Amino acid sequence: MTKKTNWQEVISFYHDNGLEDLYSDQTVNRLVQKNSPKNPPNFLPKQSIQVKKQDNSISMISSTSQALSEIAKKVVSSKDDQFLLENSNNKFMSLNEIINSSKALANKASNIDELKNFVCSFEGCNLKKMATNTVFCDGNQNSDIMVIGEAPGNHEDLRGIPFCGDSGELLNSMFKSIGLTRDKNYYITNVIFWRPPGNRRPTDEELSICRPFVERHIELFKPKIIILVGATAMSAILNTNDTISSMRGKFIDFSPKYLSKSTKIFTIFHPSYLMRQPTKKKTAWSDMLKIKEFINQN
Repeated sequence: MTKKTNWQEVISFYHDNGLEDLYSDQTVNRLVQKNSPKNPPNFLPKQSIQVKKQDNSISMISSTSQALSEIAKKVVSSKDDQFLLENSNNKFMSLNEIINSSKALANKASNIDELKNFVCSFEGCNLKKMATNTVFCDGNQNSDIMVIGEAPGNHEDLRGIPFCGDSGELLNSMFKSIGLTRDKNYYITNVIFWRPPGNRRPTDEELSICRPFVERHIELFKPKIIILVGATAMSAILNTNDTISSMRGKFIDFSPKYLSKSTKIFTIFHPSYLMRQPTKKKTAWSDMLKIKEFINQN
């Protein structure tokens, strides 16, 4: 059904905005300033045109300081916001304070399940506010192989499982090619537990905030070998600016202060990189064979 046009409102709109020449036979010179608005022609039935009164519920504020003052009054008048201002748990914390709080929580964990609970309840990383799920771990907790990736992507964020999207399927295939499956032979986690917006690279601050949890995770798991997946995981764990091309395919002795004994670290290309650069799959296959040989010998 076609909506009936209210011509009174149409004429009033043109009249209020000085557009009478659009419906009048007389032309208007817009280069000359008008002293007063003209009355619209009366080609409607004999009745006065009703112009809606202006809504004065929002008054114009010309002063910037006055505007800020009004905003401040509204904030203080809100009970919820006043509660947040008075709640000590919501006070501003510096980056060092946030890192210290993550260290304190990580050190309290006596096993991996406790650590997972502490990470899930941690509110110090802003990424958590935009994430759907905390992505902590998957695989066999009793294995000797610890695989560490970068950060959750979209699929991981939705399901709360690391490497469960297209990259995860390729990673599973890579390990399966050397006789390893996630549910039996290896354990997998990330250096960041919440998805960065747009799958961007985690910032140095975000990595620093999560690092105490990651280090405690490694300490509690006690792996014989850590396999780092991708450049971000490599630089975060090894604290290096070297390129992944120069570091991949090598077994490195890893003995940070938080470990009672050293372990081995091996870096491989990230599956998403291999999907973009399929010519590198030959190199990745060579790396997987080295991992297989190490496992068979140890």
